[in-house]
Amino acid sequence: MAVYHRTKRLKIYGKKPEVTQLFGGRYAITVRCQAKNDTEAWYDKNKDQIFADFGTLYDAHMAVDGIDARTGESYTDMVLTGVKAGYTQTGEYVITFDYETLTSSFVQEAADKVDQELNGLRRVKRRLIAKDGTSYGKTVGTTTISHSAIGYSTATLTLASAISGNKSPDESGFVRITETWLESGVLSRSINEGKGGTGTGKIRTETVEAFNQIPASTINGVEIGVSTSNVEGIDTIRKTFVSSSGEIRRTDRPGPSSIPGTTYVTIDSVGTAVTPTGTLIDSSETQENGYVRFSRTALQGTIIKQTQSYKDVAFVDVPGEVSIVTNAADFSQISSSTSSSASGKTVVIESIPPRKQQTAATVTVNIQDSIPDTTELAFDISSISCSVLKINSSSSGKVGRAVTLVDSVGATSTEVGSGSSFGVNSSVSEYRGHFIKNSGATAILSGSVSRQPYLNGGAIEFQSAKSGSQTKAFGFGNDESDKNQLYKTSGIIKRSVRPVLTAQDGTVFYEVTTVSSTGISDPLTGLPIGRELET
Repeated sequence: MAVYHRTKRLKIYGKKPEVTQLFGGRYAITVRCQAKNDTEAWYDKNKDQIFADFGTLYDAHMAVDGIDARTGESYTDMVLTGVKAGYTQTGEYVITFDYETLTSSFVQEAADKVDQELNGLRRVKRRLIAKDGTSYGKTVGTTTISHSAIGYSTATLTLASAISGNKSPDESGFVRITETWLESGVLSRSINEGKGGTGTGKIRTETVEAFNQIPASTINGVEIGVSTSNVEGIDTIRKTFVSSSGEIRRTDRPGPSSIPGTTYVTIDSVGTAVTPTGTLIDSSETQENGYVRFSRTALQGTIIKQTQSYKDVAFVDVPGEVSIVTNAADFSQISSSTSSSASGKTVVIESIPPRKQQTAATVTVNIQDSIPDTTELAFDISSISCSVLKINSSSSGKVGRAVTLVDSVGATSTEVGSGSSFGVNSSVSEYRGHFIKNSGATAILSGSVSRQPYLNGGAIEFQSAKSGSQTKAFGFGNDESDKNQLYKTSGIIKRSVRPVLTAQDGTVFYEVTTVSSTGISDPLTGLPIGRELET
């Protein structure tokens, strides 16, 4: 007698269904059937009536000609998970139904796979299965289990991942989840010993990856990076640490040429800035491979000091002199007439111009952090000057015509006319860089220019016409006493300043060059010792 499965259109092929015991008390049943009609056209037309829906129970009716299961074949929770069809070696077209025991609760499908391949931490892979649509209520990273197995002690494990899937294309009606449970701890740790540069210091970089635990450094490093990663589907925390003594490189180089005896020292460090002793000149911070590199440069050695001192020759200014003198006038070459004569003096202004002179000097070069005040300079003639006022006055006489008068008795008398003129002019001359030697002088020039004869009562008489001039010169301004006060022959001749270094805090260091005179004078001239230059 023919036996049918779920519909009168499907006859069981063979003697009976095949039963397989699964892990955890579950079962699998395989049922092979032949269709009512074995023509290909019939299969194609009626395929919806001979293939059951995935997830339906073993004893459920088919949509067409459905029948109850035979007595004793109503298996509990036997769910359809796969259907396939094909020809046997003898040419029969057979339809195969696969069933498994499934419920709306996840059960373990296979034995746990236990290992300690992750840095000695216990890892358990567990495969679960349930009827399709079953809710999964565990939380990755939170849900824990207490696990023990043969050869393993009891340990608390945390759910690291839960991955659904692992179905073949012709399977359905169930959901399969692969769980990974992991013991909390460090999954991996690596330490890299790397040189920090050309110096002797080293940077130690440690990368620690941990599951369900905050990674900690074993090299007392400074945390420079943190990230989440994934190891075989397990979300982990990865931290990177850098450790060193702080200083990873030290370089020395000569300081500025203007400050001999000094050295630039640069220290590179990580984790914290290391500042060399001395005057801080420069600092910087750079991001490098996920961490901060500090660089500090200081100038070591004495900065504020005298760097040079030597003897030299300096060219200095000597002030000019102005003198007002009078000289006797000699007019013998001008006139030899007996009828005219002249005598007197003239005013002469004598000027010795300013000149250059060499003098022994001391040159000192100092480094200091301020610009020195220079209130006065030696051999400075810029504030010395004088002027001369010259006044010229003159008078000129002349003889007029002779006039003869006759009185009533016939007596005669003669008179001669005369006249004169007067003039004055002045001028001022300025002498910069000069001092006045005396205050002034006066010169008078006078004489008889002509005599005019005439008859007076039968006698010859003469009428004279005189002329003359006067010159006065007055000096004013700086005299020799002033010169002695204003003109210094010892002290600073000249000074120059230039910046040579700026510190990190803004302090500026200057190179100050000073040329000075000791004020030693020639005992004969009273001037500083040296050779006077031609002007």
